[in-house]
Amino acid sequence: MGNSNNSVAVDLSTATEPILQIINIHKTYGPITAVKSATLDIYPGEVVAISGENGAGKSTVGKILAGAISATSGEVLFAGQPFAPSSVRSARRAGVAIAFQELSLVPSWTVAENLVLADKPSFRSFSHPRAQLEAAQMLESVGIKHISPASQVSTLSLADRQLIEIARAFLAKPKVLILDEASSSLLPEGVRWLFERIREFTAKGGAVVYVSHRLPELKEIADRCVVMRDGETVGEFSRGKWENNELISLMAGRSLEHGYPTPPALATDAALVLDVEKLQAIGVNGFDLKVRAGEIVGLAGLAGQGQAEALQALFGASPAKADRWIVSGKTITHLEPSAAVKLGMSFVPEDRKRDGLALKLSVGENLLLPWVKWSGFGGKALIKRSSSGLSDVVSRLSVKTAGLGQPAGALSGGNQQKLVFGRWLNSSRTVILLHDPTRGVDVRAKQELHAAIMDLASSGVGVVWLSTEVEELVHMCHQVAVMYDGRVVEVLMQGELSADKVVTASLGIVKL
Repeated sequence: MGNSNNSVAVDLSTATEPILQIINIHKTYGPITAVKSATLDIYPGEVVAISGENGAGKSTVGKILAGAISATSGEVLFAGQPFAPSSVRSARRAGVAIAFQELSLVPSWTVAENLVLADKPSFRSFSHPRAQLEAAQMLESVGIKHISPASQVSTLSLADRQLIEIARAFLAKPKVLILDEASSSLLPEGVRWLFERIREFTAKGGAVVYVSHRLPELKEIADRCVVMRDGETVGEFSRGKWENNELISLMAGRSLEHGYPTPPALATDAALVLDVEKLQAIGVNGFDLKVRAGEIVGLAGLAGQGQAEALQALFGASPAKADRWIVSGKTITHLEPSAAVKLGMSFVPEDRKRDGLALKLSVGENLLLPWVKWSGFGGKALIKRSSSGLSDVVSRLSVKTAGLGQPAGALSGGNQQKLVFGRWLNSSRTVILLHDPTRGVDVRAKQELHAAIMDLASSGVGVVWLSTEVEELVHMCHQVAVMYDGRVVEVLMQGELSADKVVTASLGIVKL
């Protein structure tokens, strides 16, 4: 495979040949095969979706095209020429840019620094004032108005960080754009923004490789959908020529049942495991919530109305106080995460990479992280003693891993998400707080997580579930608490739950 660092001259407006060709690509990591025999042609002006289960090899293909990793064998042609970029930067210069699912932004840098320095050959000519001005113009050019170039990336919400990751890829003005689960953290308005940018880009002859599990999005934006399974391309469909059932069956190699599971019956005398009145914290203004043993309570609302902040405060991850705060029968005046875990609480955070996992540690070590201070962490010895229970978690959630010793960072995003959730399964819990636990996972993984949530509720665990997918909450919760301006403005019970009612309450259209 040759090396290509220079931009390829090609007239996209008249091209009828593929702009990018993937020919029999293989990628192995020691004994693990991530991609085998992947083959695909991508034409100017089209959106090619790549879908498949977690660990199917989709993101690996994208990373090979973008220069983040090298193929073990096979060939990539860009405008008919061998293409093997040595880095992400060299791929960008050649005309192939990527927005990663696991964001590549530098958290300690400002938005301006992340945007401007992406294509700077060195720091010598960098000027902060000039970068602020350039970044403001860049953001305006892609229709992002609410994010300041001076903001430090670490202070942004996950949705806004993903917007900046995507914008940086568009701003490279590539000929081929790879979007790896680009909508996984976006709110509906962010998805609309993304699709507008994609349509503008392809109208000018650019090609998009759109890696996603979200089947409704694929039907809306993709001209073709290529399905991968176990590292191979196993099928291809043109727009309007596929049904969701066909895609799902091809992804899994078998048919899957659809729909949502029904929440377990709630005992009339179920004890309160969480009772909060007038909770005050950053972004939370008089939050009230009651959760009984075995009850699934959804948290809904528009972005920025305090849902995420409420979960963090309830777990002790941010300073908070309340008029009444009782967890598992114990009155709380002050809470920290370590104390919350001892009380029987658990938390699946929004950002698995930043807040959920230690990516350099192994699968087994990550599953044990909440308990290491109690048990005296002994590395491999502790994992060996706990291997039966840890393996059971891996099996229950179908985590694709080479074993308990594999680094968590080597897993696909969806399997990492299962890991964050799975650490709480085989433990004595009374309350679990979930922040969008099914974000960025495939259809089968979502079903497995849904089933695991139902199992927890059936065992008497109280579940507080923040989801950006209203249908999840409507079908799987005993009640949904809708937040507006930092507090709960309406509680909708199981018999009256509907997507319309949740959305209406989210807009603040309720009697307060």
